[in-house]
Amino acid sequence: MTTQRWILVFIFSLASDTCRTFGSGIVQPFKGESYYVRSDCPFTLTSFTVNRGEYSVTIRRGRNGLLVQVEIIINKVMTLLQNGHVVVSLLPFTVTWHNVDGGINSLGTNSDLNSQNNCLYPVWFNNVHFSGHRHELIRDSQLHDLRCKTRDPVLQKNHVCSQFFRKTKSCLQDNNSHFHQLCRDNIFGFENSHEVFCPFFQEVASQCNQSRINRFWRRLTRCEKPSCPGDLIYEKKGPAFIPSCSNPDPAPFYQELTETCVCPRDKVFNNHAIGHHCIPESSCSCEFAGKSYGNGEIRSSKCQSCTCHGGKWRCSENLCHRKCVIEGQFVTTFDGKQYVLPRKCLYVASKGPNWMITIQFNQKGLSLRKVMVHLSKELFVFKNSKVVFEGREIMEFHQTDHAQVYWLSSMFVQVHTTCGIHFQIQLSPEIQLFIDTPDKSNDKIKGLCGNSNSDTTDDFTANSGIIENSAQPFALSWSLGHCHGNIPSNCTNRENENYAHEKCAVLHQPTGMFAKCHPHIPTDYYYTACIQRICNTGRSRREALCIGLASYAKACDGLGVVIGDWRRNTGCSEFTSEKYSMCILPLYFLEFTEKDECRYGMFNKLKQISSIGFIRLLSYLF
Repeated sequence: MTTQRWILVFIFSLASDTCRTFGSGIVQPFKGESYYVRSDCPFTLTSFTVNRGEYSVTIRRGRNGLLVQVEIIINKVMTLLQNGHVVVSLLPFTVTWHNVDGGINSLGTNSDLNSQNNCLYPVWFNNVHFSGHRHELIRDSQLHDLRCKTRDPVLQKNHVCSQFFRKTKSCLQDNNSHFHQLCRDNIFGFENSHEVFCPFFQEVASQCNQSRINRFWRRLTRCEKPSCPGDLIYEKKGPAFIPSCSNPDPAPFYQELTETCVCPRDKVFNNHAIGHHCIPESSCSCEFAGKSYGNGEIRSSKCQSCTCHGGKWRCSENLCHRKCVIEGQFVTTFDGKQYVLPRKCLYVASKGPNWMITIQFNQKGLSLRKVMVHLSKELFVFKNSKVVFEGREIMEFHQTDHAQVYWLSSMFVQVHTTCGIHFQIQLSPEIQLFIDTPDKSNDKIKGLCGNSNSDTTDDFTANSGIIENSAQPFALSWSLGHCHGNIPSNCTNRENENYAHEKCAVLHQPTGMFAKCHPHIPTDYYYTACIQRICNTGRSRREALCIGLASYAKACDGLGVVIGDWRRNTGCSEFTSEKYSMCILPLYFLEFTEKDECRYGMFNKLKQISSIGFIRLLSYLF
């Protein structure tokens, strides 16, 4: 192999499909030659778009040369990098970093996506071309900040760099002088900061991978071999994901070998306890709603009991009737998977052998405009606080060949069908849909609600039959066209955002009105949904807040946990005209007493239905 070809192989082996930055400003692009940037300005390290999803990593160094801020944006969801050695992933896009005192001394991104990837500037293969445009490329990647500065490297010799690269000529050959220059640029001003210059020497040593270099470089540079805290053991080439109590078998879809700390053989990292300890998997505790349960402990709810066994919950069969819930853009499948719809479209909510339920969004705002239910040849339309069948409005009770429709209040409608599907619809203040698990044909149920087979791993089965790994392509596969723009995933109004964070926090309060439901339903999803509702609402902020809080209250009520008069305590009483209008229950499993106000109140509403309809309802229920 000629020298020139050997150098090309070496450059690509350094880059491959990974973009990295380390030391005080060394950048290793996806492809091409490494270079150096001395700056405390924010820069875009990498940015690309794939399948209409946006991905980017923004970095900023402090005056100590270490990274002090990293923002990772994955399809408009931002993660702020703080500390530790963590991997954040979505699709085959990962970000890894290593935290030290004072900041982060190395960060890398990996992408195996079919996209145009840039690593802190476009890729250039011709070194002369690259160096001639370096300043222009750095300028284009720098984010606007008048307080920061980007400085040219200072040409100054360093005896450690000189000694190190005198011994690497056989490895780096003609590229030796280039990396020698990077060494001087990187170390200048940080001669006493091992956190800055040690990652550079280690990178060169690991890429050369010659035993002679590995014998001398730590002694020469005074870079000590890394140590691990607690029970963890250092590995030079180990997995980025290490087995833990929460995840004893890390997903193998992408396992970058890197410097890491691992547990001894046959043990896992106890991430449920303080400190860095490794224990047998069988000794792991379990987590639920922020509470830790020891091995063998039991937690119970109205619907099931669960026993902690080696860090995993073993639960009895769910005794409660499950539902698919669609509250605007927020969806919970029959099997309990929760996600957010990406666009305002006409969607297939759920379909079976002889029925189909579709939902359509308003062009303005983020609420549903109407729900259409197809039962064999019958069509029911729910919109504008009305139920319409064959052009005629249904006022109270109505029965057809395939359905019975009941107005339970001025806001709520119950529908039973002969097709094996039953559902409830809230028509105001905004349309919300609650579909009970179908009686049969689970293998033929499709749509946004999933298939109701008690397995969440295949809930994102697209119309084509392919199981998608994210909500966006799955949901769009069930759209029927007629889309009216994207659904924002972040706040578009700062004032609304501040209000949302303050008011929605009532869901989290450990001793607040919603606390009794925390052991049964975690609040994270509902808290995030509450904020998104308020951020981009077309309604008043207070009304959007009340809809968000009601979502959690209804989920709790479905498990038999009644929150109490939360509306009065949060100022939401004005947004409901009837005391019982927001109660959600499968009416064919009615169990109540006069003390159960919500359900008993609904039962009394049934008495307002015509006597024939009421008799038929009782016959159907019991």
